[in-house]
Amino acid sequence: MHQFMDAADVKPAWDLMQRGQASDNPRIRATQERLAACHYVMAHPENGTLAPACVQHSVLDPQENRDLRTLLPMPAVRPRTGPPAVPVPGGRAAR
Repeated sequence: MHQFMDAADVKPAWDLMQRGQASDNPRIRATQERLAACHYVMAHPENGTLAPACVQHSVLDPQENRDLRTLLPMPAVRPRTGPPAVPVPGGRAAR
């Protein structure tokens, strides 16, 4: 099982969570589990609803997220060369 969420899965996962329902779809269920484990919670500025930050940015306020991409442009990513990084103790990656 991978450790990342697909942004397209966040809204359906969150909608079901708000209704107290677990998804039968394995991808959506995995996203629900990741959202439930998230410790970075934000309050929505308009109504105070608490939600994981990824829900806040992708579901509750997507325009703010788009605006941030303009204000804080992402650096270009260089193509990876060589073998993938391998995690090692201490948080560093070895190649």
